[in-house]
Amino acid sequence: MYQLAGWFTDLMDVFRVESVTTDGLTTQERVQVLSAVPCRVYAPAKNSINLRDGAATTRADEKLACGIDVDIQAGDEIIVTRGGVLGHTRTERYIASKPVPYYDPVGVAATGLEHLEVGIRADNIVG
Repeated sequence: MYQLAGWFTDLMDVFRVESVTTDGLTTQERVQVLSAVPCRVYAPAKNSINLRDGAATTRADEKLACGIDVDIQAGDEIIVTRGGVLGHTRTERYIASKPVPYYDPVGVAATGLEHLEVGIRADNIVG
């Protein structure tokens, strides 16, 4: 059992672009691969708004922690419901970088500290 599980107050849905073949034609489609997985977004690095060529954008580089066995791949789109476990409904959209597993430091699941850490980026157009 994860001791970090109580820290996972957010929920995430994960989408991945996959090849889908229908009637001999292969296309790339965005497919939901995970739903309502407990997680935690932390280490926020929210930059100020950027005004350029008549458009405003924002960028945030953050980290996400979840169970070590969660299937996340670099390039996945992650929709996080901040505080979703607690009943909140505000969502944020991120793109995942390569996940890094952190295994239990003593080699068994005794401490409950094992988790997956994923760098995530949010790029948004404001307006």
